[in-house]
Amino acid sequence: ICELAELADAVIVSGAGPSGVVPYSHPRFMGVGGSKGSICGNYAMANADLVIVIAARAVCQWDCSGTAWGKAQCIINFNADPVAACHYNRSLPILGEARGNLRRLIEHLRRTGSSARSRPSAWLEANQARKREWEELKRKRFENPLLPDPGWKREVLTQPAAIKMAYDFARERKAACYFDAGDVQANGFQLAEDEQLGL
Repeated sequence: ICELAELADAVIVSGAGPSGVVPYSHPRFMGVGGSKGSICGNYAMANADLVIVIAARAVCQWDCSGTAWGKAQCIINFNADPVAACHYNRSLPILGEARGNLRRLIEHLRRTGSSARSRPSAWLEANQARKREWEELKRKRFENPLLPDPGWKREVLTQPAAIKMAYDFARERKAACYFDAGDVQANGFQLAEDEQLGL
């Protein structure tokens, strides 16, 4: 995925699923997009003119988010499921096992002279600016983890701060994290910074 993104001058956005498939620190990874998305993930989704979907199923977190693929002229969908591959308008479905088909696309891009640029493109720079904005927003939330709560009549941890504490605790112990139940799920996906799958 990362090699394809570099060859195609693309960025990577994940859905609400397992984190760590792409390292969070990768310069082309914009995190999660959609209704549970980040500033940078949603920016990429809203502004991409070409979308390459890899082995994904259309779900409400993408399609009902209001950010998904509004400017896309074409959606190339690598998928083994014909229904999922043809879900979007303006789709070019590539049916079958994604890995082999992606290798063929990467080989074609190399053969035709497509390669990573020596300096970042305007597209990459715009997305990376949104990622810095996202990181700054998270930093501010973590620096101010308490808010007054009239019900409890005292300060309480914000949900992002509480989830971050649990997430950091789990990462230190190499424990798996499962995010479920509405806002907890959204904040969990938004805060996850896994560098590899399963950690």
